Amino acid sequence: MGVWDVDIPSPFSWVAWRCLFVILVAACALWNPQWAGANAKSGRTVGGSAPPRGTEAGGQRLWLVRDIRHWSDPAYTRVVIDLEGEVSYRTGRLHKPDRLYVDLLGTQIAPQLQGVSLVVDDGIVKGVRAAQNQADVVRVVLDLKILDDYRLFTLNEPFRLVIDIMGRSGHASPPPQREAAKATPQLGVAERRSHWHVVLDPGHGGKDPGAVGASGLVEKDVVLDIALRLREIMRNEPYWQVTMTRERDVFIPLEERTAIANAKNADLFVSIHANAAERPDLQGIETYFLDLATDDRAKQTAARENATSLKQVSDLELILRDLMMTSKRNESSLLAGTVQQALVQAPGGGKNGRDLGVKQAPFVVLIGADMPAILIETGFISHPGEERKLADPKHRAHLARAILAGIKEYIAATHGGLIRQVSR
Repeated sequence: MGVWDVDIPSPFSWVAWRCLFVILVAACALWNPQWAGANAKSGRTVGGSAPPRGTEAGGQRLWLVRDIRHWSDPAYTRVVIDLEGEVSYRTGRLHKPDRLYVDLLGTQIAPQLQGVSLVVDDGIVKGVRAAQNQADVVRVVLDLKILDDYRLFTLNEPFRLVIDIMGRSGHASPPPQREAAKATPQLGVAERRSHWHVVLDPGHGGKDPGAVGASGLVEKDVVLDIALRLREIMRNEPYWQVTMTRERDVFIPLEERTAIANAKNADLFVSIHANAAERPDLQGIETYFLDLATDDRAKQTAARENATSLKQVSDLELILRDLMMTSKRNESSLLAGTVQQALVQAPGGGKNGRDLGVKQAPFVVLIGADMPAILIETGFISHPGEERKLADPKHRAHLARAILAGIKEYIAATHGGLIRQVSR
């Protein structure tokens, strides 16, 4: 008989053995509480390799404030607070010295952030600091150099709070009338240029696969391939400087993507995606710019790409009413139109796909862009026929060429075309 081979002669003996086992477990827990799961509550693992997690205070779960990040631009500063879970917050303005604070309710600060002051010093924000203001409240303070306006919104997976601080030159213009979105923007032709800096943003990546087709085709892989093909074409022409938000399968937060473009002082921002819907018969190509949602399906698309809920999309629309900058909106609308028109044209004539047109929605990845910015949905990966097309390298190459053709058409409309540099 082995160690665990126990002869149980009767039902009574079986009950006795089970009772004995329960007593032994309880004794171990009393002798060493960590053995019973105390470590699990604080989120630690043996050796302390996992990041610290929030604990409880007065029976309330406290979420951990994990990190604070920032990006700077001449017109605005973006500060992002990373949290362990969804929390409520309140904000306020203090003077002498000028500062903005955010109280994060039901939280505790990560040890590495306690008492640390993050130096920004970009002409708008001097620095950011955080501390445990109350037992269950972390206060984050932004020390200000100048502030004309500010906006806050939240993002999920993981939960984070985004704070955009606008300086004097970053004041948002009043939003245009709703009907203006339907009209073709009339823009004057600016001076022709020989050099354009374009940021290509392949959507999703890393832990975020995006949409997945019935055959297993993954959006993040498709759009990265299209973007890399487009970059290669542009590198063979003398007009372009190209920056990729990602060149491989890595996760880049939505709020960081336009921040990259702003930091590079780019001229255009192009985010490339593949669409999806619950209805497998939906198909077609559509191109978006930032504004209030055109319709319910535009809201649904924004919710999927933002990895958020329809309610939070509606909340973003309230923010956009004050945040929209009319000039970039009009230029973005025109860029979306020229790219959309090029995308739906098949090589040699005809149609490349169903033309769903130019639409608008509150995509987080486009918020705060200082340049014309669009988001392209290259086809429905949830539609069997379009999934097969998106899996075809020849079709991806055509999409890359079409996006570039649309960009050139936009430049022709706004700047009279490209100027080839002449070497001397």
